[in-house]
Amino acid sequence: MIEVKSINKIRASSELPEIFSYKEDLDLLRSQLSPYIGKKVIVVGNGGSITSFQTYREAFGKENESQIVWSMDPHLIEKTRKNFSPEESVVVAISKSGNTIGAIVALSCFPEYETIAVFEDTKNALRDLSLTKGWMTISHPTIGGRFSGGTSSAFVPAMIIGIDVSAIAEGMTDGYLMKDEAYSLAKGLFDLEEQGYTELYVPIYSSALSGIKDLFIQLMHESVCKDGRGQTVYAAMGPECQHHTNQRFFGGRKNVAALFIAMDSLSSDAFVSIPQDAFEVKAKGVPLRVLHNLPLRKALEAEYLGTRRNAEEEGIPVFDIKISDSSHRTIGELVAFLHLLAFYSADLRGVNPFDQPAVERSKNITIDILGSRREEF
Repeated sequence: MIEVKSINKIRASSELPEIFSYKEDLDLLRSQLSPYIGKKVIVVGNGGSITSFQTYREAFGKENESQIVWSMDPHLIEKTRKNFSPEESVVVAISKSGNTIGAIVALSCFPEYETIAVFEDTKNALRDLSLTKGWMTISHPTIGGRFSGGTSSAFVPAMIIGIDVSAIAEGMTDGYLMKDEAYSLAKGLFDLEEQGYTELYVPIYSSALSGIKDLFIQLMHESVCKDGRGQTVYAAMGPECQHHTNQRFFGGRKNVAALFIAMDSLSSDAFVSIPQDAFEVKAKGVPLRVLHNLPLRKALEAEYLGTRRNAEEEGIPVFDIKISDSSHRTIGELVAFLHLLAFYSADLRGVNPFDQPAVERSKNITIDILGSRREEF
C-alpha cells in the first residue's frame, strides 16, 4: 500500500488515457516463454525499455540472474559475456520502435545466444533482424517505454527469471486508482515550480527501491521537461546521499524542494549489537550503549527523519511517499502511481506527456554520425 503525505488533497481534473487501462495477456506470455523460464537473462535496451525491469529485478533480489546491457561499452559487453554464458542465458532485446541504434549495436555482440525480440508491431530494423535470424518475437503495445511497466517490455525478462508479474499487474491496477493522490502531489510540485523551486531532491530510504531511481527520473524528465518547464530531479539512495547531496540541499541555492520515499515497516528483525566493553565509547557525545539492541529499521528511520526535520527547520517544502512493504503488489502499485504523477505533472504544464522531442533529435544526430559521416572515425 502507498501513502502520500504533506499534500492538500485535490480531486483529479483529467480523465486518464487508455494506456493506463492496458492489460497484458499473461497466460499467453507464459506459454510463449515456457522454453526459457528459469534461464538467466541479458536484457538489451535503453530508457523505458529497461527502467521498469530494473525496478523489479532490484526490488526482488534478481541481480545475479540478469544483466542489463544499456550501452555498447566494451567493458560492459565483456563482463556480461564472461558472467552469462550462452548455455545458461537468453538475450531479450527490447525496443518499442525497433530502430534504436544503440540497442542494435549492443545486440550484435551476442550472436551465439538464443534471442527474444520485443518490439511494436510495425516494420522496423529489429523486426527484420528477427525474421532473418529466426528469433522469437513478442509484440510491444503502443505505449511509450517509460509507461510500459505493465507490458511485455518489463514482464518478458521478469517472467523468465521468476518474478511474480501477476502480482505486479494487480498492484498496478491498484496504483491507477490513486488518481487524486497523484494529481495532488503533481499540483503541489507544480505550484512550487511556479514559486521558483525548479529542482526536486528525492532521497530513497530502502535498498529494495534502488531500481526506482532511473525510472522516476526518466518519467519526470521525459514527460514534463518541455517548453522551458519542469523540475530537475535528482534521486539518490539514503542515507548515503546525506553525506554529499545534503550539502547541496541545505547549503546551495534555495530552489530545491524534497520528495522523501521510504518504507513504513521493514520486516527485518536485525538489531544493533554493541559489545558491553564499548558501551561508554562516545560518538558525537552520545555513549554507544544507547544504540545497543536498537532495530536496524529504527536506525534507518532516524536517518530519514533527521534530514526531513532539518528541511522543515529550514523552511524547505517537503513531501513524502511511504510504502508499506516491498511485495510484488506494492512495487507494482508504486510504479503505476509514478506513471500518474508524471502524466498529471505534464498535464498541469500543458505539455504532451508521451513525447520526447529533444531525446529524438540526439538519436537522429547519432544515426547521422554513424552513417554518412562514418569517415570521421
